[in-house]
Amino acid sequence: MPRWFASPQEGGGGLGRPRFVAIADWRGGQIVREAKALVPSAWDWAHGNKGTPRFMTLATGAHRAPDPHLALKGGFILRRIAPDSRKVDLGDHPGERLELDLLRAMGVDIGAIHAATKGASARILGDLRTRKADWLYGEAKAAAEAVEEDLADWRAAR
Repeated sequence: MPRWFASPQEGGGGLGRPRFVAIADWRGGQIVREAKALVPSAWDWAHGNKGTPRFMTLATGAHRAPDPHLALKGGFILRRIAPDSRKVDLGDHPGERLELDLLRAMGVDIGAIHAATKGASARILGDLRTRKADWLYGEAKAAAEAVEEDLADWRAAR
């Protein structure tokens, strides 16, 4: 039985989604679990795709190292939270090199998802061969600027 249960109100990064955290004693130690509401993929939303969420398919794909405790039940993502799980804190001035390294790591993770799609690897590699070495950084900066502009427009409209 859980010995502590809460619904954090702020600072969890859930963007307003319902989120619940429980701590329980298990086999002589404590475990922490989180349940966070699953929202539709922005990609699916933008393309009008309505159907079963692809969350578990993507999270457990052939080229991924899935968490055996990750589950999707009743519209909630259930996952463990480990004491050593931390968000990446880039600080106030992380520098271009660190940002580039982080983007590259994120690209590898996204690539692992796409690599599990039949025939995608060859198309992706072909596309990457046509790009300059720093293309991802430039595209990420442009995307960040577009998001900032969208946020400013949204705030102005409120």
